[in-house]
Amino acid sequence: MIPFWIGGFVLAAVIFTVVVVLASRRENKKLVVERYEIRSPKIPEAFDDFRIVFLTDLHCSEFGEENRELIEMVKKCRPHMILAGGDMLISKEDKSIEVPLKLMHQLAEKYPVYYADGNHELRLMRNEEIFGVRYKEYIHELKEYGVWHMSNETVILEQEGQFIHLTAVDLEPKFYQRFRIPEMKQEDMEQAVGKAFRDRFQILLAHNPNYFETYAQWGADLVLAGHFHGGMVRIPKINRGVISPQFQLFPKYDAGEFHIGDSTMILSRGLGNHSIKLRLFNKPEISCITLKSRRDKTWH
Repeated sequence: MIPFWIGGFVLAAVIFTVVVVLASRRENKKLVVERYEIRSPKIPEAFDDFRIVFLTDLHCSEFGEENRELIEMVKKCRPHMILAGGDMLISKEDKSIEVPLKLMHQLAEKYPVYYADGNHELRLMRNEEIFGVRYKEYIHELKEYGVWHMSNETVILEQEGQFIHLTAVDLEPKFYQRFRIPEMKQEDMEQAVGKAFRDRFQILLAHNPNYFETYAQWGADLVLAGHFHGGMVRIPKINRGVISPQFQLFPKYDAGEFHIGDSTMILSRGLGNHSIKLRLFNKPEISCITLKSRRDKTWH
């Protein structure tokens, strides 16, 4: 016969697991908008009050039928541009790519959309022996919808004869290793995307936030990243993420806004998840970013 205390422990564990699963399931659907304001004297007057919606780590998730809830919340941000930061799909043979394609199609009908790859897209690209030509088909569809797919390149954005730069970097597989963070040097960035044009405001789409120091050194004024899903479980009060997808406990960069010198990184909690569908105190995020050209007392 099982001792009473063991039975009680097992029952408590089962109840705790059920509560966590139900709470996480609810949290995964509680989509919120996080607003950020970026001030820099390098932002031209023509880009003052320029609004960017940053979406990342969808992982085929849906908020309402065909993501209608997500699209409505994007609309309320009144964006001038949509930036997709990667991992919008899941790189598994049995996973459909229809959800992110439909979302990008609907957004591209209303806004300019620029799409950078995350580790899941790059895994499709680099493993044709497993996935066949799914990556090529996916990118072809995005382009057919009018989405500007970016791969280790820079786009010059123009407003009223003034310019800012948007760059997307594809990180090598070694920079997504689990349990360790390999060093990334400025030379690695320059080899991938060239040198930053430091006289103009520079936005960088870089999926992995671990290398913010390198991105800042390279010349990024604003880094937009995801990948960490907010640390999956966030601890209330201290507002810290517990673990990253690379199995880093209490990662230095988990979610929110970070600064190094004049460089800012906005690290989104992302929209979805894949293998471990766990979110606690960690709502899915649409990032609404407003650029400000004026310098004032609150400027970093």
